[in-house]
Formats: sequence, structure tokens, C-alpha cells
Amino acid sequence: MKKKCIQVEQHLGEQLRLMLVEHGHLDTDYPITKDGTHLYFPLRHKLSSNELAELTQNLPNLKQVEKELEPISKKPADLSTALQGILTDDLHQFLPHSLDIVGKIAIVELNEKVVPFERLIGDAIMVVNSHVSTVYAKEGGVEGVCRIRPLRLIAGEGQTQTIHTEYGVKLAIDVTQTYFSPRLGTEHDRVASLVQPGEVVVDMFTGVGPFALLAAKRQPVQVFAIDVNSHAIQCLQKSLELNRLVGEVVPLVGDARKIIQNQLLGKANRVIMNLPNDAFSFLDAAAEALHKNGGTIHYYGVVTESVTIESLGTIVTDELANVGYDTQIKDSRVIRPAAPHEDQVVLDLHLTPRKQ
Repeated sequence: MKKKCIQVEQHLGEQLRLMLVEHGHLDTDYPITKDGTHLYFPLRHKLSSNELAELTQNLPNLKQVEKELEPISKKPADLSTALQGILTDDLHQFLPHSLDIVGKIAIVELNEKVVPFERLIGDAIMVVNSHVSTVYAKEGGVEGVCRIRPLRLIAGEGQTQTIHTEYGVKLAIDVTQTYFSPRLGTEHDRVASLVQPGEVVVDMFTGVGPFALLAAKRQPVQVFAIDVNSHAIQCLQKSLELNRLVGEVVPLVGDARKIIQNQLLGKANRVIMNLPNDAFSFLDAAAEALHKNGGTIHYYGVVTESVTIESLGTIVTDELANVGYDTQIKDSRVIRPAAPHEDQVVLDLHLTPRKQ
């Protein structure tokens, strides 16, 4: 918007600023700007000739001009600041310290102490995160074969579908019908960076397809993206319309084991197994999907105080030995906390068929 300003030479700027503050003329809702050798101080109102004359007694060559300025954002820096004076101080310690933002939707876990104030908290989340238009609270953990988390609307428009951008890929997501975690973005990027041109990849539990889409965005590869959740595959199909890919993604609905046995035996250079609590029971199918000379499996699991990442590696390699493969663990790492005293981990495995 057009804003009345005082133009002054830069070396006189601090002197003018103090005078404008003293007389109540400086509008601090707008920024002080610079143009060449001059500074421009935004005014609360157009100065009268007498007010301007009073300033020019001490500072020569002042001009009252108009500049195109946007107001300074007064958005609070965090949730606690946004709720200062709205919630009592003793409740601030129970406010969430983090949340998941998926496109224009925020998902938050609330302590029971602040659940009665969830609408206020939801509204404050939208103030702090101005692009968010809907806020949900978690009502439980991820459930069922489709990995759906129950959610409760606490503020905003109530939309369930959104477009989330991750490393340049647009992902269509329905937060009430599909599984997606923005906290896995770095891992999606890491695995996609390992995929080589010409590879065939089987993504056994693709969800809305972040691994598949990111790999095909970057390389001329073929990715068979499988999920038992038809809603997830519908989202993936929509994402295919939103993105320009150099590779090919083939969405497949159904049980990963059956699809591999019926369509994909011996086809893959690489298999992705992002089903941390149940991937172990599909290890034999993942191995069967690999080329006759073997290949790579990205195996996702959960470690606890009693099951370390080292012991998980032993359990997995022993199981693969039982189905006829020698296995090297190329990399192993903790990805993120999954629950109290539990972490989600990944094992990058290279499999070679044992000689008969």
C-alpha cells in the first residue's frame, strides 16, 4: 500500500528516527527502507507544514514522499507466545512442542490437561502457521492394515485432503484415509538419491507414494508402487497428474505378497519395505521380487530397549539366510522416535543368492 514517509540522507537517519519517535510520528507497523543513499521512515499520518518545518530546523533536505510498503508481520513466534494471556501460565508447560504440518493441515498431539482448550490451541496454531487452514488432534495411534490414525477436528475449515510438497514433489494426501508422515521427508530423499537410472523398484507398502514419486522424479526408473489401501493409491494416482516425472510409477492395489508372486517375481533391483511393525513377515516376498542375482532391500523396523539395531540386523539377516540369501548390511540408522522408548530404524541390505 502507499505509505507517507520521510526521506532523509542515510548518515542523518538515526537522528531523524529519534526525533520521529519523540514526537510520535514513526509508524512501527511498517519497515524503514533504503533506496540508494536515502532512508525512508514510515509515518503514522501525513505531517502538516508546521510539523515538517519543526523537523527541518535540525535536519536539512527532508522530503515527505509516498512509498509502496507492506506492514511488518506481527505473527507470534510460537504457540506459547500466541496463547500468552489467553491460557493461564500453569498450562503453558502442557502445550505441544511440535506438530506435523501436511500441506495446509496441522496434526497435533494434546496433553489431557489442555484438551478443554483445544479450540483456542487450534486457532493459535493457525495464527503462528499462517498457511494452515485446518487443525486436527490425534485421537490414537496408527491402526489397521491401512495404517490410519483417528483424528478429531479442533479448528479451521475441516478439510481432509491437501497437497503437500516434499523436495519438489507434490503429494496428494487425505489425512483421514491414508498414512503419511512429513517427518520421513529426509529418508524419502535419502533413498531416492540411491536409486540409479534404469532400475526397477518395488515399493511394497507405498502409502501415498513419496518414495516412488521422488525416485521417478529424478531418474528414468520404473517403480511398482503397492498398497492395500485403495484410498492411498487413489491419492498416488492424483499425484501422478500433478508431477512431471522422468521415470514411471505403476500404482497397484492389493496385498504386496500376492502381487509380487503374481506379477513381479525376479523383476526388481531394489525393494522398499516401509512397514516398520510388520515388514519382517514379508521378507521372503521382498527377496523373491529381486533379480536372480540379488539386489537391495531397504528394511524398516522398530528398535526398543531390548531389541537394538544390531540385534535387529542379526534377526533379519538370519531370516534371509533361511530363504537362501547371503546379506550384507550396507547401512543402518535411526530415523526418528516412534513411541516412548522406541525408534524407527532402517537397514540397507544387499542380498546375494546362495549358490546351490
